[in-house]
This record gives sequence, structure tokens and C-alpha cells, in this order.
Amino acid sequence: MALCTCRGYSAFLWARVLADCASGFLQQVYEGGRIEASQFLPARWELMPRDSYMWASVQTVPGCPKHCSFCSVWRTDGQRPRQRASDVVIQEIIELHRMGFRFIALADDNFYPVTLEDMELARRQNARGKVAQLQAMRDEQFELMARLAELPKDMVFFTQITMEAAVDPEFLDAMRRARIKGALVGVESVTPEGLKAVFKEFNSAGRDLVQRLRTFRQHGVHVLRSFIFGLPTDRPDTFQATAALASEAELAFAQFVLMTPFPGTVDFQRWEKALETDPTRIAGIPLTRYWLIPQALRPKVYMTRPLMSAEEIRWRSQDVWDRFYALRSIWKRSSCVKSLRGRLAFVFISKLYRQMYANTGIATDSARAPTVPIDGRDGWRNPACDCFEHRPCLS
Repeated sequence: MALCTCRGYSAFLWARVLADCASGFLQQVYEGGRIEASQFLPARWELMPRDSYMWASVQTVPGCPKHCSFCSVWRTDGQRPRQRASDVVIQEIIELHRMGFRFIALADDNFYPVTLEDMELARRQNARGKVAQLQAMRDEQFELMARLAELPKDMVFFTQITMEAAVDPEFLDAMRRARIKGALVGVESVTPEGLKAVFKEFNSAGRDLVQRLRTFRQHGVHVLRSFIFGLPTDRPDTFQATAALASEAELAFAQFVLMTPFPGTVDFQRWEKALETDPTRIAGIPLTRYWLIPQALRPKVYMTRPLMSAEEIRWRSQDVWDRFYALRSIWKRSSCVKSLRGRLAFVFISKLYRQMYANTGIATDSARAPTVPIDGRDGWRNPACDCFEHRPCLS
């Protein structure tokens, strides 16, 4: 069977790929490149089995101006945000609502592409063209949120933003009015050293981090905070400090993922270079090509650290999950919901979330298949493929 790879934005390539396949001239690689916002095509949700999806998704601003070392987004989508016009975004959302979707993910890796600091820096540099460009993008974001607020009241939105939005109360209030009820915010590390290690020094640490985390909730935006364990600066006390901060900051939800070097990222390139002379192979496959290793044989932690073993990183991570999602802690956090029924639902969702993701070591948006515990065995079974291992299967 002939195989091909489509790189970049592939929606425009697919017809050509099918035609080449039919004619027997399939190429090995097709380049889609990066496209402008006006060229994006809406997803064909009408082709999908409606009952299989609780959430639909719409992209509003691909690209992220940051350069976090663990992230593949700015390598694939670029660092130049391309803002789609609110007209086409709203029309796409309306069509999804007509199909019965009430929950919509604004599937942007950074829904907050223009920060107040960006604006101030451009003004200090007297870069008038840059200021105008940033202001236009910011205005477009506010226009989109104003129009979201006018949509049917049964609609709820979720997105991803950076921590910098915490110092922009005008933006957070616009999110609340638009019924963007929740957002995934990457905290990554609670220490300045950890943030520096992943090129995310624009985030806060310590007491300032706690205050910024609380700010989102004060403005009616509930957040899923993402922390990364297994950074080169992590020490045994980092895990305890992270658990304490997550509790003190009154987070609604949090995930504690293990550092995974994704191909194309800065961290992957560092890792691959460091292992150039390392003969480590599993089932005959180099460790740096871990996605080809049979799943039952893959390590739980890929990158070793000088201060802790892989196993210690893993069990300390699990301990943080257990502490944050202990029933007493969940019930305390459920006070963000007013009714008893709502609080019980919050507890159920929290426990479900912990069961689904706590053993994976992967990000929330990477999980593909549900898992169920197996009685008497320290592992999970995936009902889709009936395989068994110590974490949910992603096959």
C-alpha cells in the first residue's frame, strides 16, 4: 500500500491527493504550507455522527506569537496570529447550533494573541504600524466576543489562553459576557527556573502566580490549569509546591502532565542531540522514535533528569493528582457552583476527569479513547481495542 504525508494546512491538498491516488501517481509528500485567515475552510461537521460528539470546535485565530520550548504550535502554525473575521466565525457557530451543539470549543492555542504588554512595547518603540496592527486584532477579538454574547443563551464556549490575560480585566469581562465559561491556561511551572527552562518567562511564579490565577475566577472565567512535571529544574519539593499552589489559587480544575518531547519542538531537538550517542532501543526502535515503539513497551517518562529517576517523577506526579482530586478538595472547590445539584455534578466531573487523565501523562486534548479500570489489576483496559497496560491506550 502506498503512503503519503500531507504537511501544513491540508484541506486544499486533499482533492489533489485523491486524484493522484486514482491515477497511480501518488507523491510521498504534499506541502500545504500556512494560509491566511480568509482561506480557512469550515469543518464538515454534517459528515460526522452527531451523537458521538458533545463538543464542536471552531478556530478563530491560528498561530501563536510565543515560542515555548515544549510546544509544537508555533512551529506548525507559525508565530504570526491570523485573525479570522467575526462574520465567518459566527456563521460557523450558528450552523453548529442548528445541528444541536450547545458546547463550542474556540479551538485556538492562544485566544489572547495581543497582550497589553505587546501594545505598550510597540508604543514605546514608536512603531505606529505595529500598534495599528495589534489594535486591529484586539478590536476584532472584542467584536467577536460581543457577537458571541448575542447568540442563544444556551450556548457555552471554552478556549485556551495565556496567563497574561489575567492583567487585562477588560478582556476577561468580555469573555464572561460572551459566555466563555472556561479556558485552558498553561502554567507549566511554579518556579522562575522552570519557566525559564521552557522559554515561558512571561508567566508569573510564586505569590504573583497565585493572585493571577485567582483573577480569572474573580471575573467569572473558570480555568483548567496545566502544569508540566519532569522539567530539568524540577526537584522533589517542586511537586509539593505545585500541589500547595494549585490548592491555594482556588483552581476549578488542573492537569499535571509529564514532559513529552514532541517532534519538531525545541525540547525534542535538544533531547535528540543529547541522545546521539545513546544506543537505547526498545523492540529495536530508538527511544527518540518512541511513537513507533509498541505501546505496551513504551516508557512512562521519556526524558531522564539528573535529580530524579523516571519512576520517581511519575509517582510524585500521581501523588499530586491524588491530592488535588481528593474528595475533600473537590468539594471545597465546588463552592464556585451555587446549587447542591451543581456541586454534586462538579464532584462527578472532577472524579471522571481524574480517572480519565491522571495515569496518562498526556495533555487533555491528546486523549483519544475512553478507558475503564480492571478489577484487581493495576492497569486499564481500552474497550475500543481490548488492550491492557498501566495507562489508557491511545491506539
